[in-house]
Amino acid sequence: MSRFKVSVSSSFEELWRYNIVLVCELCSAEGERLEYLSKDSTVAPVGSNMTVPPADYDVDRNICCECGEGDHLNILLYIIPHTLPFTDDLYQIKPFPVVVKVEADRKVVVNQAFEINQWSGDNIALKRVGAEN
Repeated sequence: MSRFKVSVSSSFEELWRYNIVLVCELCSAEGERLEYLSKDSTVAPVGSNMTVPPADYDVDRNICCECGEGDHLNILLYIIPHTLPFTDDLYQIKPFPVVVKVEADRKVVVNQAFEINQWSGDNIALKRVGAEN
């Protein structure tokens, strides 16, 4: 049994254009749900079409979930654009990295960067993180 911590971060300057939802399901070795956590980092409603970040936007934005003791985690991460990229020029709009870090009893078991499409965002699923087998 381990205690888990999941964090999501990005150095992308325009991360303010995206809402982020992190869902963590803590499970026993048999797959029984022990805990269910969700963290929502909403900047604006979808379709806001903002041209600048909100005045209170934290540029050091980091989304984090800490779970009790269990065998493994199932993780769902949603990166949802609420405002489209600043230009229609596809050559200027490159994917940006989002890093998912998972610790089990303070030992890093996942530290992975995912490339996110600026137009569509992404849905990322990590299953049985921290499981022995």
